[in-house]
Amino acid sequence: MKALVSQGPGQKALIERPIPAVRAATDALVRMTTTTIAARTLHILKGDVPRCALGHIPEHEGVGIIVDVGSAVSQFKKCDRVLISCIL
Repeated sequence: MKALVSQGPGQKALIERPIPAVRAATDALVRMTTTTIAARTLHILKGDVPRCALGHIPEHEGVGIIVDVGSAVSQFKKCDRVLISCIL
């Protein structure tokens, strides 16, 4: 899969990355169908957030379909459509 990766202030790249997997019981893996970036992401990519390491993949807001869930996930299942908010 392609991921937007911070390469330093003002520099970004689309880089091939492995498809993630469910690692923890509380994880959910979502195939994004529509996405956008949060304002904070723009600040990271511009270089205004120095604590973000090179190679950081910024979080995204979006809509997607659940591909897999961990064993502790009970409110969602495969094929559910979900909204992913930037607000935790």
